[in-house]
Amino acid sequence: MIKFSHYSKLYLEFKKHELKFSTLDKYTNIIKDRLNPTFGDSDIANIKPSNIKKWLYDIDDVGGKSKRTYLSILSGIMQEALYDEVINRNPVRLVRLPKFDTPKIKPFTADEVNKIMSLAKNDNYRHYLAIAFYTGMRSGEIMALKKSDINFKKQIITVQRTRSRYGESTPKTKYSIRDVPIIKLLEPYITELYKKHDEEYLFITQYKKPYKDNHVFAENFWKKALKELDLEYRRPYNARHTYATNMLYNNLVTPVQLAQLLGHANSQMVFDVYVNYIDSFNENFDRSINIYI
Repeated sequence: MIKFSHYSKLYLEFKKHELKFSTLDKYTNIIKDRLNPTFGDSDIANIKPSNIKKWLYDIDDVGGKSKRTYLSILSGIMQEALYDEVINRNPVRLVRLPKFDTPKIKPFTADEVNKIMSLAKNDNYRHYLAIAFYTGMRSGEIMALKKSDINFKKQIITVQRTRSRYGESTPKTKYSIRDVPIIKLLEPYITELYKKHDEEYLFITQYKKPYKDNHVFAENFWKKALKELDLEYRRPYNARHTYATNMLYNNLVTPVQLAQLLGHANSQMVFDVYVNYIDSFNENFDRSINIYI
């Protein structure tokens, strides 16, 4: 008998060489909290599709997206046992993936963006908001910016790293390494931030160290601002959604161009998330048109 926990441990050992530390930590917690409590002491050869289905259907505290992630990790563990010929087939392959609907986004209006910006009195927070709303960059990408990433002559920001509580690493995907234009609205904020100090990173703490992430901004300023403005709470990441929808809605870019600006591999996500959102607004549709002139 070979326990499931043996292969779940082995799976994580292999993933140490493949995943970023933040993703590895996520996988570790899923195995510890979700998989091992149910399958850990089981003989891995005796785990059937029906066992997996029952476990999956009993989970009622997360949505379809999380369940798909759980199944993906479970499948990877079972696959290691299959490679070792401990099992004859991967039972996860016989389990239907839970339905996952792309979550609906709730971007801010132009008026709301201006109000949020007007409440930003802290210098670093104000500069952070400007970059977020005027470039659509991810929070970690903004926190990782160095002065060497700013090219005032070409008016571009080069995105090539990200920061989080787990440290600094390459961006989310290879497509996330990109150049983002510095629009006129953003230029004074970037210039002021650039000239503010002589350190390597654009955003530094009072101790002249780069921020680990945007947590201090989210907790100390963002939440308070939305509450003061009586706005429904949305994560700071929503600035990225706001940038994207407004760029499309105002016909400033094509979906393909927006995908490049956001660092997506292709325009599929843009169509799935942003174009569908904009298409839901038909109040300005010209109903007087004659289709067949």
